[in-house]
Amino acid sequence: MNPCTLNQLGVTRETPWAVGHFNIHNQEFIRAVVRAAEAERSPAILAVGMMSVKYMGLEPLISACQSISRETSVPIAVHLDHARDIDIVREALELGINSVMFDGSSLDFEENVEKTTNVVEMAHDCGATAEGEIGIVPHGTESVSQAQMTNPALAIEFAERTGVDFLAVSLGSVHGMKSAAASLDQSLLQQLHEQIPVPLVLHGASGVIDEQISLAIEHGIRKINVNTGLKVVLKSFLSNRFKEDSESDLLQDLDLGMEAVSESVARRMRLFNSSNQA
Repeated sequence: MNPCTLNQLGVTRETPWAVGHFNIHNQEFIRAVVRAAEAERSPAILAVGMMSVKYMGLEPLISACQSISRETSVPIAVHLDHARDIDIVREALELGINSVMFDGSSLDFEENVEKTTNVVEMAHDCGATAEGEIGIVPHGTESVSQAQMTNPALAIEFAERTGVDFLAVSLGSVHGMKSAAASLDQSLLQQLHEQIPVPLVLHGASGVIDEQISLAIEHGIRKINVNTGLKVVLKSFLSNRFKEDSESDLLQDLDLGMEAVSESVARRMRLFNSSNQA
């Protein structure tokens, strides 16, 4: 069964829950996410991001995701996150990845449509799913301007012309926030959900408060991306651990740290209503 495409995880435009996309950076992160998915009986997405590819390498990271996901009976997808280079999309598909996301949000509309359409065709030819993005989810700022948020008319056209399976939209979240403080434009989300025929994706969810996440699921978000929040959990745990016991064994420290990451993943799965959906 594993790994799966996004369409095989059970989440659809109509389901009252969202699937969690969790960025992984090494084997320890992969096992932490899978352990939580098993405990919660929840589908999950192991997301391979560009910084992690630089850290570990594309083939080793995808291979580890594929191997570990085969050890569990819950549906697990392996997903390429925020690719801006079509060559890396092609390489990931050749390695057997099940889902890809092309981020053309910084391009002008027509170029974004053209390149995303190419990625969708490549993915579908390989039996994989494809995600695109319309609107800009910025990095490291305190707020999102109205101009950066997703334009409904352009989003409808983008979805129709590209044939994406999932569509990432900008609603007020920001990439890289280390604490949850952001709210979302729920009215815009409702409008997008009513008019766009594919499931919608929320990026930058680490910085969004829980109540806004719950409302976003009610209003149509079906895939939720978490990255920074998990790194914060591990760093905080290890910092405290080293202060408390500088003579502890490093492997035990890492094992306990990844348990903390698993607990954070499991909490988010419950928040996303994906527990017991596998």
